Amino acid sequence: MATADARGHLMRGQLLYHSLRARGAEVSVLTTSDEGQRFLAEFGVPSEVLSRHYAIVFDSRQKMRTVATDLRVTTYFFLPWHMLRDIRRLARHFADKDLIVNDSFHPAFLLMGGLAPWRSRAVHVYGWSLRESLEENFIGRLWGPWARFFRWWVRFGLARARGRLVHDFAFPLPEVLDAALSEQRLPTPLALLEAERRASRPRCKVAVYLNPHFSDPVLAESLESVLQQGPDGQPAETGNAFFLGEGYAQRPGWQSYAKDWIDIAAHAELLVSAPGMAALATAQALDKPMILIVTAQPEQKRNAERAAKLGLRHRVVLWNEGSTKDQFVKDFTQAHRDLIRENATYLANRAVGVPPHHALRRRLDLWVNILMAWASENAGRTGVTK
Repeated sequence: MATADARGHLMRGQLLYHSLRARGAEVSVLTTSDEGQRFLAEFGVPSEVLSRHYAIVFDSRQKMRTVATDLRVTTYFFLPWHMLRDIRRLARHFADKDLIVNDSFHPAFLLMGGLAPWRSRAVHVYGWSLRESLEENFIGRLWGPWARFFRWWVRFGLARARGRLVHDFAFPLPEVLDAALSEQRLPTPLALLEAERRASRPRCKVAVYLNPHFSDPVLAESLESVLQQGPDGQPAETGNAFFLGEGYAQRPGWQSYAKDWIDIAAHAELLVSAPGMAALATAQALDKPMILIVTAQPEQKRNAERAAKLGLRHRVVLWNEGSTKDQFVKDFTQAHRDLIRENATYLANRAVGVPPHHALRRRLDLWVNILMAWASENAGRTGVTK
């Protein structure tokens, strides 16, 4: 189950789908919107949409619309043809499954993950910085007992499930996995580098990725105006930047999907993205400098602070409801020039390290190994013939 609220969940879903099937597992995928279903289909993953009633609502600058989201979540909880219907559907879907992986924080799944007969098969996947945001989501905004009940609900569902896969861009690769532990801390999984794909794609100096909640044309115009120039202010050559973002699908020069994003990032000098966990993991794993476009989302601020503490080469440029085009262009231009200059010095003095594709393979294998181990605990108990 991969939520479509952000694309990192869906990317993990498609990576695990293909990797688990390569190990002989039977895998089915659920998501939460038609857009999410289309995204998964681009990566060769068939999926079903659970329901369209539950969703987090964002504005065009990727700030959560609190009133709209609160109303949506509350009605989802209390209207019987919403959450109760989804629980009945999920119960049928889960009947013959050895393991149920929830990369979504979906309320129906959180409840079911804490109750028999599903709790022994439920595994929750979430970023290190996201759990706190979810637990504290309603504190100070809604009636106190309801906000505390929601926090308890989240903790109840997570604590009683069979497993929790907590990931972070900077978690180290563990030497061994102990499947007996209910909580595993793993580095965020990423796609693998492919030599064939690298050869077919022209290189670019800057790779930009914006998730689909970014759709304000001012941001796209600002990025284009800066990246059409080189760091010295002179016009840049054609192909200087690669722009990826579903929110700008109709905009010339932008792409909605890129199956070879990891290869594009590997050959870019500089990455640009909001500080989501997968974006930071890409920069860290590939040893790339990154401009972080930080919005009003609290987990993004925590991620940016963590990137600073851990020494990730980066600059922060704010993009929120108070941002203007002139100020953003000024800040972004300075960040771009600084990082390009610093990167040249860094590369000149960098020692040769381990090729990144080895670490990428290792981190993905760890995820598959633990999920296969947990699934094997329940093999045969659900009546499925192995």
